[in-house]
Amino acid sequence: MRNLLGLLLLSLCLSSSAYSKVYDYTHNNRLSLIEDPRTSVDLKVELIRSAKHHINIVTFFWDDSAVPARLAVELNKAHDRGVEVRILTSYIATLGTDPLGKGKRNLNLKSKNHATYSYLSLTPGTSFSVNNSLHEKIFVIDGEKAIIGGRNASNSSLSGKDLEVLMEGPVVNQVQDHFKRMFDFIIDQRISTHCNQNDSVDSQCVQEYKKLEFSSKDANFFPEQAGFTGGEDARILSHEALIHQKELGLSRSERLTQQDDILDTVTKIEFKKLRAYNYFIIPTPKYKKFLEDSLAEGDSIEMITNSYESAKFSSNYGYIYSIPDAMDLVEDGLELHQWQRNQKLNYVHEKVMIFDEDHVIVGSHNFGVGSTAVSNEIAIEFKSKPIADRLIEVFEYESGNPAITMKADLNFLEQEYEKYKMQIKILRMKIVEGILREIY
Repeated sequence: MRNLLGLLLLSLCLSSSAYSKVYDYTHNNRLSLIEDPRTSVDLKVELIRSAKHHINIVTFFWDDSAVPARLAVELNKAHDRGVEVRILTSYIATLGTDPLGKGKRNLNLKSKNHATYSYLSLTPGTSFSVNNSLHEKIFVIDGEKAIIGGRNASNSSLSGKDLEVLMEGPVVNQVQDHFKRMFDFIIDQRISTHCNQNDSVDSQCVQEYKKLEFSSKDANFFPEQAGFTGGEDARILSHEALIHQKELGLSRSERLTQQDDILDTVTKIEFKKLRAYNYFIIPTPKYKKFLEDSLAEGDSIEMITNSYESAKFSSNYGYIYSIPDAMDLVEDGLELHQWQRNQKLNYVHEKVMIFDEDHVIVGSHNFGVGSTAVSNEIAIEFKSKPIADRLIEVFEYESGNPAITMKADLNFLEQEYEKYKMQIKILRMKIVEGILREIY
Protein backbone atom coordinates (compact mmCIF):
# COMPACT_ATOMS: atom_id res chain seq x y z
CA MET A 1 0.00 0.00 0.00
CA ARG A 2 1.36 3.38 -1.07
CA ASN A 3 0.23 5.11 2.11
CA LEU A 4 1.69 2.66 4.64
CA LEU A 5 5.13 2.54 3.07
CA GLY A 6 5.14 6.30 2.64
CA LEU A 7 4.28 7.00 6.27
CA LEU A 8 7.03 4.66 7.46
CA LEU A 9 9.60 6.37 5.26
CA LEU A 10 8.31 9.78 6.32
CA SER A 11 8.65 9.04 10.03
CA LEU A 12 11.92 7.08 9.87
CA CYS A 13 13.86 9.01 7.24
CA LEU A 14 12.73 12.60 6.91
CA SER A 15 12.53 13.34 10.61
CA SER A 16 16.21 12.47 11.01
CA SER A 17 17.38 14.97 8.42
CA ALA A 18 19.46 17.85 9.74
CA TYR A 19 17.73 20.30 7.44
CA SER A 20 14.14 19.07 7.72
CA LYS A 21 11.26 19.40 10.14
CA VAL A 22 8.33 17.01 10.01
CA TYR A 23 5.84 17.49 12.81
CA ASP A 24 3.68 14.90 14.54
CA TYR A 25 -0.08 15.19 14.74
CA THR A 26 -1.39 17.20 17.69
CA HIS A 27 -4.84 16.70 19.19
CA ASN A 28 -7.79 18.80 20.36
CA ASN A 29 -7.13 21.85 18.22
CA ARG A 30 -9.81 24.39 17.34
CA LEU A 31 -9.72 25.30 13.66
CA SER A 32 -11.82 27.87 11.81
CA LEU A 33 -11.89 28.70 8.12
CA ILE A 34 -11.42 32.32 7.04
CA GLU A 35 -13.08 32.47 3.64
CA ASP A 36 -13.83 36.15 3.11
CA PRO A 37 -10.81 38.41 2.47
CA ARG A 38 -12.24 41.46 4.24
CA THR A 39 -13.17 39.37 7.26
CA SER A 40 -9.55 38.23 7.31
CA VAL A 41 -8.25 41.80 7.54
CA ASP A 42 -10.77 42.72 10.26
CA LEU A 43 -9.80 39.64 12.26
CA LYS A 44 -6.09 40.42 12.05
CA VAL A 45 -6.72 43.97 13.22
CA GLU A 46 -8.71 42.60 16.17
CA LEU A 47 -5.97 40.12 17.03
CA ILE A 48 -3.24 42.79 16.88
CA ARG A 49 -5.28 44.94 19.26
CA SER A 50 -5.57 42.00 21.67
CA ALA A 51 -1.84 41.15 21.62
CA LYS A 52 -0.08 41.35 24.97
CA HIS A 53 3.43 40.05 24.32
CA HIS A 54 4.37 39.42 20.67
CA ILE A 55 3.22 39.30 17.07
CA ASN A 56 5.12 37.18 14.52
CA ILE A 57 4.39 37.60 10.80
CA VAL A 58 5.69 36.13 7.56
CA THR A 59 4.36 37.49 4.27
CA PHE A 60 5.58 37.12 0.69
CA PHE A 61 5.53 40.90 0.33
CA TRP A 62 4.51 43.97 2.30
CA ASP A 63 3.47 46.81 0.01
CA ASP A 64 1.99 50.29 0.47
CA SER A 65 -1.64 49.44 -0.32
CA ALA A 66 -4.48 50.03 2.13
CA VAL A 67 -4.48 46.56 3.75
CA PRO A 68 -0.88 46.57 5.07
CA ALA A 69 -1.21 50.29 5.85
CA ARG A 70 -4.18 49.50 8.09
CA LEU A 71 -2.25 46.68 9.75
CA ALA A 72 0.78 48.96 10.19
CA VAL A 73 -1.28 51.46 12.21
CA GLU A 74 -2.28 48.75 14.66
CA LEU A 75 1.20 47.18 14.75
CA ASN A 76 2.73 50.55 15.64
CA LYS A 77 0.20 50.96 18.46
CA ALA A 78 0.97 47.45 19.70
CA HIS A 79 4.69 48.19 19.62
CA ASP A 80 4.16 51.41 21.57
CA ARG A 81 2.43 49.49 24.36
CA GLY A 82 5.35 47.01 24.60
CA VAL A 83 4.40 44.23 22.20
CA GLU A 84 7.30 42.65 20.31
CA VAL A 85 6.70 42.64 16.55
CA ARG A 86 8.65 40.55 14.05
CA ILE A 87 7.98 40.62 10.31
CA LEU A 88 9.74 38.49 7.70
CA THR A 89 9.32 39.15 3.99
CA SER A 90 11.15 38.72 0.67
CA TYR A 91 13.15 41.62 -0.75
CA ILE A 92 12.49 41.02 -4.45
CA ALA A 93 8.76 40.38 -3.98
CA THR A 94 8.35 43.55 -1.93
CA LEU A 95 10.51 45.54 -4.33
CA GLY A 96 8.31 44.37 -7.20
CA THR A 97 5.11 45.61 -5.54
CA ASP A 98 6.46 48.62 -3.63
CA PRO A 99 9.78 49.75 -5.20
CA LEU A 100 10.05 52.89 -3.06
CA GLY A 101 9.51 51.03 0.21
CA LYS A 102 6.55 53.15 1.32
CA GLY A 103 4.88 50.19 3.03
CA LYS A 104 7.96 49.54 5.14
CA ARG A 105 8.07 53.19 6.17
CA ASN A 106 4.51 52.92 7.46
CA LEU A 107 5.95 50.70 10.17
CA ASN A 108 7.63 52.35 13.14
CA LEU A 109 11.01 50.64 13.01
CA LYS A 110 12.67 52.54 15.85
CA SER A 111 12.50 50.86 19.22
CA LYS A 112 10.89 53.16 21.80
CA ASN A 113 10.99 50.74 24.73
CA HIS A 114 12.25 47.32 25.74
CA ALA A 115 10.26 45.59 23.03
CA THR A 116 11.96 44.64 19.79
CA TYR A 117 10.57 45.61 16.41
CA SER A 118 12.09 43.98 13.36
CA TYR A 119 11.41 43.94 9.63
CA LEU A 120 13.77 41.45 8.02
CA SER A 121 13.76 40.67 4.31
CA LEU A 122 15.50 37.91 2.43
CA THR A 123 17.60 38.97 -0.55
CA PRO A 124 17.61 36.12 -3.09
CA GLY A 125 20.33 35.20 -5.56
CA THR A 126 22.23 32.20 -4.18
CA SER A 127 23.42 29.53 -6.64
CA PHE A 128 21.82 31.12 -9.70
CA SER A 129 18.32 31.26 -8.23
CA VAL A 130 16.42 34.40 -9.18
CA ASN A 131 13.61 34.02 -6.72
CA ASN A 132 14.49 32.51 -3.35
CA SER A 133 11.53 33.64 -1.28
CA LEU A 134 9.73 33.54 2.02
CA HIS A 135 6.40 32.51 0.55
CA GLU A 136 4.76 31.43 3.81
CA LYS A 137 1.84 33.45 5.15
CA ILE A 138 2.05 33.28 8.96
CA PHE A 139 0.36 35.39 11.61
CA VAL A 140 0.94 34.43 15.28
CA ILE A 141 -0.40 36.31 18.30
CA ASP A 142 1.07 35.64 21.78
CA GLY A 143 1.76 32.01 20.82
CA GLU A 144 -1.93 31.32 21.38
CA LYS A 145 -3.58 31.97 18.00
CA ALA A 146 -2.16 31.54 14.53
CA ILE A 147 -3.35 32.07 10.97
CA ILE A 148 -1.83 30.43 7.92
CA GLY A 149 -3.09 30.16 4.35
CA GLY A 150 -2.66 31.84 0.99
CA ARG A 151 -3.31 35.56 1.53
CA ASN A 152 -0.56 38.16 1.26
CA ALA A 153 -0.50 41.50 3.09
CA SER A 154 -1.79 43.51 0.15
CA ASN A 155 -4.95 44.88 -1.43
CA SER A 156 -4.48 42.22 -4.10
CA SER A 157 -5.73 39.69 -1.55
CA LEU A 158 -9.16 41.34 -1.58
CA SER A 159 -9.92 40.32 -5.16
CA GLY A 160 -8.61 36.74 -5.14
CA LYS A 161 -10.27 33.45 -4.28
CA ASP A 162 -8.25 32.38 -1.24
CA LEU A 163 -8.46 30.67 2.15
CA GLU A 164 -6.86 30.81 5.58
CA VAL A 165 -7.20 28.78 8.77
CA LEU A 166 -7.37 30.30 12.24
CA MET A 167 -5.99 27.82 14.75
CA GLU A 168 -5.86 27.50 18.51
CA GLY A 169 -4.36 24.66 20.51
CA PRO A 170 -1.13 22.62 20.42
CA VAL A 171 -0.64 23.03 16.66
CA VAL A 172 0.10 26.74 17.19
CA ASN A 173 3.41 25.80 18.83
CA GLN A 174 4.41 24.06 15.59
CA VAL A 175 3.70 27.22 13.59
CA GLN A 176 5.79 29.16 16.10
CA ASP A 177 8.60 26.62 15.88
CA HIS A 178 8.77 26.97 12.10
CA PHE A 179 8.72 30.77 12.42
CA LYS A 180 11.61 30.63 14.90
CA ARG A 181 13.66 28.38 12.61
CA MET A 182 13.26 30.81 9.73
CA PHE A 183 13.68 33.94 11.86
CA ASP A 184 16.94 32.60 13.30
CA PHE A 185 18.06 31.64 9.77
CA ILE A 186 17.47 35.17 8.43
CA ILE A 187 19.17 36.68 11.50
CA ASP A 188 22.25 34.54 10.76
CA GLN A 189 22.19 35.67 7.12
CA ARG A 190 22.00 39.30 8.19
CA ILE A 191 24.89 38.88 10.62
CA SER A 192 27.08 37.25 7.96
CA THR A 193 26.43 40.04 5.45
CA HIS A 194 26.15 43.10 7.71
CA CYS A 195 28.41 42.41 10.68
CA ASN A 196 31.55 41.14 8.96
CA GLN A 197 33.81 44.02 7.98
CA ASN A 198 37.45 43.87 6.89
CA ASP A 199 37.90 40.29 8.10
CA SER A 200 36.58 41.21 11.55
CA VAL A 201 33.24 40.81 13.26
CA ASP A 202 31.39 43.84 14.62
CA SER A 203 30.24 42.42 17.97
CA GLN A 204 27.82 45.29 18.61
CA CYS A 205 26.18 44.62 15.25
CA VAL A 206 25.87 40.93 16.15
CA GLN A 207 24.29 41.78 19.51
CA GLU A 208 21.75 44.10 17.89
CA TYR A 209 20.56 41.25 15.68
CA LYS A 210 20.77 38.56 18.35
CA LYS A 211 18.52 40.50 20.73
CA LEU A 212 15.71 40.04 18.21
CA GLU A 213 15.76 36.27 18.66
CA PHE A 214 13.56 34.43 21.15
CA SER A 215 14.00 31.19 23.06
CA SER A 216 12.12 27.98 22.42
CA LYS A 217 12.02 27.57 26.21
CA ASP A 218 10.17 30.86 26.73
CA ALA A 219 6.57 30.09 27.70
CA ASN A 220 5.49 33.49 26.37
CA PHE A 221 6.27 32.18 22.89
CA PHE A 222 5.57 28.49 23.45
CA PRO A 223 2.77 28.32 26.04
CA GLU A 224 1.39 25.05 27.31
CA GLN A 225 -1.70 24.67 25.14
CA ALA A 226 -4.79 23.50 26.98
CA GLY A 227 -6.53 22.05 23.93
CA PHE A 228 -10.22 21.90 23.11
CA THR A 229 -12.25 18.79 23.89
CA GLY A 230 -13.49 17.20 20.71
CA GLY A 231 -11.22 19.38 18.58
CA GLU A 232 -9.34 18.43 15.41
CA ASP A 233 -6.18 16.41 14.96
CA ALA A 234 -3.75 18.63 13.08
CA ARG A 235 -0.10 19.14 12.26
CA ILE A 236 2.05 21.61 10.39
CA LEU A 237 3.84 20.71 7.17
CA SER A 238 6.74 22.94 6.15
CA HIS A 239 9.08 23.19 3.20
CA GLU A 240 12.25 25.00 4.21
CA ALA A 241 13.82 25.51 0.79
CA LEU A 242 16.02 28.37 1.98
CA ILE A 243 17.71 26.22 4.61
CA HIS A 244 18.11 23.40 2.08
CA GLN A 245 19.73 25.79 -0.41
CA LYS A 246 22.09 27.24 2.19
CA GLU A 247 23.20 23.90 3.60
CA LEU A 248 23.29 21.86 0.39
CA GLY A 249 24.07 24.45 -2.31
CA LEU A 250 21.58 22.94 -4.73
CA SER A 251 21.86 23.47 -8.47
CA ARG A 252 18.80 24.40 -10.53
CA SER A 253 18.13 20.77 -11.52
CA GLU A 254 18.66 19.57 -7.93
CA ARG A 255 16.17 22.12 -6.62
CA LEU A 256 13.43 20.55 -8.77
CA THR A 257 13.86 17.20 -7.04
CA GLN A 258 14.81 18.36 -3.55
CA GLN A 259 13.03 17.14 -0.46
CA ASP A 260 9.71 18.97 -0.10
CA ASP A 261 7.98 17.83 3.06
CA ILE A 262 4.62 19.24 1.98
CA LEU A 263 4.48 17.55 -1.41
CA ASP A 264 6.29 14.49 -0.09
CA THR A 265 3.43 14.12 2.40
CA VAL A 266 0.79 14.68 -0.28
CA THR A 267 2.26 12.01 -2.55
CA LYS A 268 1.96 9.39 0.22
CA ILE A 269 -1.77 9.96 0.83
CA GLU A 270 -4.15 7.32 -0.49
CA PHE A 271 -7.58 8.49 -1.61
CA LYS A 272 -10.51 7.73 -3.84
CA LYS A 273 -11.40 11.34 -4.63
CA LEU A 274 -9.25 14.47 -4.53
CA ARG A 275 -10.58 18.00 -4.94
CA ALA A 276 -7.90 20.68 -5.22
CA TYR A 277 -7.23 24.31 -6.06
CA ASN A 278 -4.03 24.82 -8.08
CA TYR A 279 -2.68 28.27 -8.96
CA PHE A 280 -1.29 26.92 -12.25
CA ILE A 281 -0.71 23.38 -13.48
CA ILE A 282 3.11 23.43 -13.39
CA PRO A 283 3.92 20.31 -11.35
CA THR A 284 7.32 18.93 -10.44
CA PRO A 285 8.04 15.55 -12.06
CA LYS A 286 7.35 13.78 -8.75
CA TYR A 287 4.01 15.48 -8.21
CA LYS A 288 2.95 14.93 -11.82
CA LYS A 289 3.77 11.23 -11.52
CA PHE A 290 1.72 11.03 -8.33
CA LEU A 291 -1.28 12.51 -10.13
CA GLU A 292 -0.78 10.27 -13.16
CA ASP A 293 -0.40 7.13 -11.03
CA SER A 294 -3.48 7.98 -8.98
CA LEU A 295 -5.56 8.52 -12.12
CA ALA A 296 -4.25 5.26 -13.58
CA GLU A 297 -5.39 3.45 -10.44
CA GLY A 298 -8.91 4.78 -10.96
CA ASP A 299 -8.86 7.56 -8.38
CA SER A 300 -10.92 10.68 -9.15
CA ILE A 301 -9.14 14.06 -9.25
CA GLU A 302 -10.84 17.42 -9.83
CA MET A 303 -8.96 20.72 -9.87
CA ILE A 304 -9.89 24.37 -10.10
CA THR A 305 -7.18 26.56 -11.61
CA ASN A 306 -6.77 29.91 -13.34
CA SER A 307 -7.86 30.61 -16.89
CA TYR A 308 -6.05 32.82 -19.40
CA GLU A 309 -8.20 35.79 -18.32
CA SER A 310 -8.03 35.25 -14.57
CA ALA A 311 -4.25 34.77 -14.78
CA LYS A 312 -3.87 38.32 -16.05
CA PHE A 313 -3.99 39.68 -12.50
CA SER A 314 -0.32 38.67 -12.33
CA SER A 315 0.85 37.44 -15.72
CA ASN A 316 -0.77 34.96 -18.05
CA TYR A 317 2.65 33.51 -18.93
CA GLY A 318 2.13 30.99 -16.13
CA TYR A 319 -1.12 29.86 -17.71
CA ILE A 320 0.35 29.63 -21.20
CA TYR A 321 3.34 27.65 -19.95
CA SER A 322 1.03 25.25 -18.07
CA ILE A 323 -1.06 24.18 -21.08
CA PRO A 324 1.04 21.12 -22.11
CA ASP A 325 1.07 19.72 -18.55
CA ALA A 326 -2.66 20.37 -18.22
CA MET A 327 -3.25 18.54 -21.52
CA ASP A 328 -1.28 15.52 -20.31
CA LEU A 329 -3.20 15.26 -17.05
CA VAL A 330 -6.63 15.84 -18.59
CA GLU A 331 -5.86 13.15 -21.16
CA ASP A 332 -5.07 10.84 -18.21
CA GLY A 333 -8.46 11.58 -16.62
CA LEU A 334 -8.06 14.77 -14.58
CA GLU A 335 -11.24 16.88 -14.47
CA LEU A 336 -10.07 20.47 -14.79
CA HIS A 337 -12.09 23.65 -14.22
CA GLN A 338 -10.82 27.12 -15.09
CA TRP A 339 -11.77 30.22 -13.10
CA GLN A 340 -13.71 32.85 -15.03
CA ARG A 341 -12.90 36.53 -14.53
CA ASN A 342 -16.44 37.92 -14.53
CA GLN A 343 -17.14 38.07 -10.82
CA LYS A 344 -16.06 39.71 -7.57
CA LEU A 345 -13.14 37.35 -6.98
CA ASN A 346 -11.09 37.69 -10.14
CA TYR A 347 -8.59 34.88 -9.77
CA VAL A 348 -7.69 31.70 -7.86
CA HIS A 349 -4.94 32.00 -5.28
CA GLU A 350 -6.22 29.29 -2.94
CA LYS A 351 -3.94 26.36 -2.08
CA VAL A 352 -6.22 23.60 -0.81
CA MET A 353 -6.47 19.82 -1.12
CA ILE A 354 -9.47 17.82 0.11
CA PHE A 355 -8.91 14.06 0.18
CA ASP A 356 -12.12 12.04 0.27
CA GLU A 357 -14.48 13.35 2.97
CA ASP A 358 -12.38 14.47 5.94
CA HIS A 359 -8.66 14.89 5.13
CA VAL A 360 -7.57 18.45 4.29
CA ILE A 361 -4.36 20.38 3.53
CA VAL A 362 -4.43 24.20 3.44
CA GLY A 363 -1.44 26.48 3.13
CA SER A 364 0.83 28.61 0.96
CA HIS A 365 2.22 25.88 -1.31
CA ASN A 366 1.14 26.33 -4.95
CA PHE A 367 1.76 22.63 -5.74
CA GLY A 368 4.01 23.84 -8.54
CA VAL A 369 7.70 23.88 -9.43
CA GLY A 370 8.37 27.31 -7.91
CA SER A 371 7.14 26.32 -4.47
CA THR A 372 9.38 23.25 -4.40
CA ALA A 373 12.44 24.76 -6.07
CA VAL A 374 12.97 28.14 -4.41
CA SER A 375 10.22 28.99 -1.91
CA ASN A 376 9.69 28.47 1.77
CA GLU A 377 6.17 27.15 2.34
CA ILE A 378 3.86 26.13 5.17
CA ALA A 379 0.58 24.21 5.38
CA ILE A 380 -1.73 22.68 7.95
CA GLU A 381 -2.86 19.08 7.54
CA PHE A 382 -5.90 18.02 9.55
CA LYS A 383 -8.80 15.58 9.82
CA SER A 384 -12.24 17.15 10.15
CA LYS A 385 -15.41 16.03 8.41
CA PRO A 386 -17.38 19.23 9.26
CA ILE A 387 -14.66 21.49 7.79
CA ALA A 388 -14.15 19.17 4.81
CA ASP A 389 -17.91 19.19 4.22
CA ARG A 390 -17.87 22.97 4.01
CA LEU A 391 -14.93 22.99 1.61
CA ILE A 392 -16.53 20.30 -0.56
CA GLU A 393 -19.77 22.29 -0.64
CA VAL A 394 -17.92 25.36 -1.92
CA PHE A 395 -15.84 23.35 -4.39
CA GLU A 396 -18.87 21.59 -5.86
CA TYR A 397 -20.74 24.88 -6.20
CA GLU A 398 -17.81 26.60 -7.93
CA SER A 399 -16.90 23.70 -10.21
CA GLY A 400 -20.54 23.23 -11.23
CA ASN A 401 -21.40 26.88 -11.85
CA PRO A 402 -20.54 28.04 -15.42
CA ALA A 403 -20.57 31.67 -14.27
CA ILE A 404 -17.64 30.85 -11.96
CA THR A 405 -15.68 28.10 -13.69
CA MET A 406 -15.53 26.49 -17.11
CA LYS A 407 -14.63 22.84 -17.63
CA ALA A 408 -11.38 22.65 -19.59
CA ASP A 409 -11.62 19.39 -21.53
CA LEU A 410 -8.96 18.04 -23.88
CA ASN A 411 -10.56 19.58 -26.96
CA PHE A 412 -10.50 23.04 -25.37
CA LEU A 413 -6.88 22.67 -24.22
CA GLU A 414 -5.79 21.53 -27.67
CA GLN A 415 -7.35 24.69 -29.09
CA GLU A 416 -5.52 26.74 -26.44
CA TYR A 417 -2.28 25.00 -27.40
CA GLU A 418 -2.73 25.87 -31.04
CA LYS A 419 -3.59 29.48 -30.18
CA TYR A 420 -0.49 29.99 -28.01
CA LYS A 421 1.86 27.49 -29.66
CA MET A 422 4.61 29.98 -30.48
CA GLN A 423 4.52 31.51 -26.99
CA ILE A 424 4.63 28.04 -25.43
CA LYS A 425 7.68 27.21 -27.54
CA ILE A 426 9.46 30.37 -26.39
CA LEU A 427 8.49 29.96 -22.74
CA ARG A 428 9.76 26.37 -22.78
CA MET A 429 13.17 27.28 -24.17
CA LYS A 430 15.79 26.17 -21.65
CA ILE A 431 16.86 29.54 -20.20
CA VAL A 432 13.38 31.08 -20.19
CA GLU A 433 11.82 27.91 -18.81
CA GLY A 434 14.22 27.72 -15.89
CA ILE A 435 13.38 31.25 -14.77
CA LEU A 436 9.63 30.95 -15.36
CA ARG A 437 9.28 27.63 -13.52
CA GLU A 438 10.96 29.13 -10.47
CA ILE A 439 8.66 32.15 -10.54
CA TYR A 440 5.53 29.96 -10.57
